[in-house]
Amino acid sequence: MKRRARIGPWRRAVAWTGLALAGLSPAACADGLLPSDPSDDPVTVARAAWQEVDQYYPWFALKGVDWDAVGGEFLPRVTSTTVDTELFATLAEMLGRLRDGHLSLESPGHRYAWDGWHADYPPNYGVLAAARYLQPPIGAAGGGVVSWARLREGMGYVRIPSFGNEGVGDGVDAALTALAAVGPVDGIVIDVRSNGGGSDTQAEEAAGRFIENAAVYRRIRYKGGPGHEDFGPELTSTVSPQGAQRFTGRVAVLQNRGTFSAAEDFILAMRTRPDVTFIGDTTGGGSGNPIARELPNGWILSVPRWRQLTADGEVYEGIGLAPDLLASTDPAGSDFILERAIQLLIRTP
Repeated sequence: MKRRARIGPWRRAVAWTGLALAGLSPAACADGLLPSDPSDDPVTVARAAWQEVDQYYPWFALKGVDWDAVGGEFLPRVTSTTVDTELFATLAEMLGRLRDGHLSLESPGHRYAWDGWHADYPPNYGVLAAARYLQPPIGAAGGGVVSWARLREGMGYVRIPSFGNEGVGDGVDAALTALAAVGPVDGIVIDVRSNGGGSDTQAEEAAGRFIENAAVYRRIRYKGGPGHEDFGPELTSTVSPQGAQRFTGRVAVLQNRGTFSAAEDFILAMRTRPDVTFIGDTTGGGSGNPIARELPNGWILSVPRWRQLTADGEVYEGIGLAPDLLASTDPAGSDFILERAIQLLIRTP
């Protein structure tokens, strides 16, 4: 299947603009009905935002949210005299009922996205704490898209802070080449803590540098109709070996609550290798693949529009992916998560 770049907090291209805003479906346009120019008064904008979520959002049942009741609570607060700041605050509060980090609203100078998936948890990552364990060579590719260093006793360290930029796979190639140039690499720690996501394609390309065999790593169903339970057929995504450089030796992956969206795709892809160990905290639990919709006043509303499950069919939306080894760290002190990974790899035969 052709995949869209999945983003945590990044903006997408607008699709189907105007159809749902005017209350028309694509089929209606095919029948020759054209949407009229929508009004940008506050009442229309609020109603449009509610309808977009009603049409596309895939997790109402999981979140236990009665969206009709939410609309009945918030939409009457908006009148023709509601100013932009009040309108934005009302819509943000309405969207917040779904507790979804992929559901966001942007206006000139303002942005709302629910951050409870990570804000209420320990960060379990600190640049300075991790740096204490790094040894030369220390380098980076693509302006920091990927960074690397040696660790003690023949171990390597690869840090991927985001999948929101092109060239992550090439950066991993550069990291593997640089690490091997110094001497044999007995194991690699891959650090995707506080990686908020980006493109699932980039995540697949990075994982492909560590995969020996092609395997299905997720199952998805797109929202396919106006009903809250109207979904298309199940599709699967496969991760495959790829790249100029590949490493199939011992691997540990570091994760935390800030590991989200496409970074969780990376976790799922790496899970297809049964010998990889995941260390740290449960991930943020975001799988929604948002689509950006333009509201009548030009604001951008991003709405998740598919249900994604693990390869085994498990729901992790709003739950997260648990590590094999639970560990925590002090960002201002020692990086116990990284230290645990190093100790594990050294002891693994």
